Amino acid sequence: MFADRVVCWEPTDAADPVVRAAGKLYEETLDADERIPWAWIERSVGDHGRKPGGWVRHLILAADGRSDDPAALLGYAYGAFLPGYGGYVCYVGVAEAARRRGVGQRLFGAMFAALAADAAAAGEELPFVVWESYRPGPDDPPAAHKLWEARVRLFDRAGGLWVEGVDFLSPNFADPDGLPVPLQLFVKPVAVPAAAFDADRLRRLVRGLLGKVYREQPGGPLYEGTLRPGLKPRLVPAAKAVSRLPAKLS
Repeated sequence: MFADRVVCWEPTDAADPVVRAAGKLYEETLDADERIPWAWIERSVGDHGRKPGGWVRHLILAADGRSDDPAALLGYAYGAFLPGYGGYVCYVGVAEAARRRGVGQRLFGAMFAALAADAAAAGEELPFVVWESYRPGPDDPPAAHKLWEARVRLFDRAGGLWVEGVDFLSPNFADPDGLPVPLQLFVKPVAVPAAAFDADRLRRLVRGLLGKVYREQPGGPLYEGTLRPGLKPRLVPAAKAVSRLPAKLS
């Protein structure tokens, strides 16, 4: 089976041709306004940030059988363990020809294992892993909606639940002066059971993501626009993120 040939690993040399191929795939699979510069990700290769209390970053690659052949590259995942907070998956991308073949699920599994090991090394539990994804609007083309549906199916298989009720406003990396990018949040409960994620805990999770990852503080437009007054988020099955798309404005 194809899935049996998939290998996942962490590269140790940023100059590795496979890492360079991953950079190209990264730019092919994400819109410019969603992605940070690839150079920022390359800096994490071979350096897991072992400073006390610092982030522990991971770039994980997936390939068809060989980890030394750029042509065999199937996908990538980039994430980090944030001490005192939890796990954060920044990006997951799979080459178009390899989609629906279990590659994304393998990448999520490898990232979850790496983050759990980080937490154990820090003497902590891993309460959850959180990640974001752009949900297309009513004016986006059908291809964008099909891609979103495929992503949600992957998130569901990976054990992710949707944080309903939150439009997480993130910076526009393509245009710092442009409008923020609204993202949906997904959470995989690990040491903390799903039932424990009530509205208050979810608001704390969102607050922590804004502060620890994006350095957004109360009073800022992204912070206040995300944590609106009266916000009551719920953790629900990932599939509901597809069935509850925003209505088209007239």
